[in-house]
Amino acid sequence: MRINQALACIRLNKHKLKYMENKSKNQNFWHFFFSALYLLLVFFAIAFLNSRGKLINKIPLFDFFLLSMATFRLIRLFVYDSITEGIREYLGSFLKGPGKEISMLINCPWCTGIWMAFAVFVIYFSNPLFWYFIMILALAGIGSIVQIIASRISR
Repeated sequence: MRINQALACIRLNKHKLKYMENKSKNQNFWHFFFSALYLLLVFFAIAFLNSRGKLINKIPLFDFFLLSMATFRLIRLFVYDSITEGIREYLGSFLKGPGKEISMLINCPWCTGIWMAFAVFVIYFSNPLFWYFIMILALAGIGSIVQIIASRISR
C-alpha cells in the first residue's frame, strides 16, 4: 500500500513539475515582452525628445536630486502605499500572462523603479511645466523619508 502511495505521490509531483515548467516558459515570454517593450519605449522617447531639441547634456545637481526623490516617491506609491493596494490586489489575482507579469513588476521595488525613472525622465524633458509636478513628487518623497525616520526613532 505504501508503495502505491509513493508512486502516486511521484506521479503527482511529476505532473506539478511539468505544469510549473510550462508556466515558467509562458512567463519567460512575458518577461521578454515587457523588457523589449521597455527598451523600445526608451529608444523612441529619447529619439522623440532629441528630435524636438529637448535633451540636454548636463542636468543640474538640484534637478537630479528632485528627479531622484520624485522617482523614489512614485516607487513607494505603487509598491507600498495603501492607496494603490487595490491595484496590486487586482493584478495579483492573475495566475499567468501579462496580468501576472504586471503584478510581478508592480510588487518589485527595483522593477517599478526602472519604469518610474523612465516616466520621470520623459516628464522632466518633455515640457518645463512638468517640473512643478516633479517638485511636488520630490517634496512628497522627502516627507516620506522624514516620516520613515521619525517612525523608526520613536520605536
